[in-house]
Amino acid sequence: MSELNWDTLYSDHAEAYEVLVSHEDYRGNLPRTIQSIQPPDGNQVVVEFGCGTGRVNGLLAGCVGKLYGFDLTRSMLRVAYQKRILQGWKHVFQVQADSRRMPLRPGLADFAIEGWAFLQIAVWHPDDWQNQLGRALAEMGRVVRPGGRLILIETLGTGESSPKVIPFYREVYDFLEKSAGFTPLAIRTDYRFETMEQIQRVVLPLFGPEMLERLVETGAGWVLPECTGLWWRDMVKME
Repeated sequence: MSELNWDTLYSDHAEAYEVLVSHEDYRGNLPRTIQSIQPPDGNQVVVEFGCGTGRVNGLLAGCVGKLYGFDLTRSMLRVAYQKRILQGWKHVFQVQADSRRMPLRPGLADFAIEGWAFLQIAVWHPDDWQNQLGRALAEMGRVVRPGGRLILIETLGTGESSPKVIPFYREVYDFLEKSAGFTPLAIRTDYRFETMEQIQRVVLPLFGPEMLERLVETGAGWVLPECTGLWWRDMVKME
């Protein structure tokens, strides 16, 4: 088995990734913020780009009418399939697809969302990231009806109590805000781990030993600060 790291995490270690994200946002700030941006009505059709192991699927499944989740990596989808069956999500459909080329008709969705996926497109294509990210954003806009909404979720810093990102991430986020017209919002989505074994399994290999200094011990385990950004934009209605 390959060593646990960001290069092989999505393809070879989907279960470890699920362990990591299942401990994030223990206070539930993310679902509340999503619902403040896009109030649910129980009937909306939603498309998720880069659904991974089904984390955001789980936040939306109980409050929308139909949810299509797409991810490029089959191993991540296997975990999402298992979660869908275990939770009994009858109106959730998960399919393998590239975010830059989605198998959906135009205007299908009331809103589209992505979590921790579009920044990865930029990371994978450092010499052509604006074009590649632009293709994914165009696809997101294509599948959402006029008057619908686009929502992006990305990291603003693990181990950080206030937003702090490396220069390349900041360049990507500036592109979203200044060139693509997205409105930003920052929240805290702190991790909480019950055991040191969980920290040693996923936190140390992925984020490094310096994160041990940023852990806060509580009566219920250890908390690791995390800042997360949301960006949203409306699809303009044609008069």
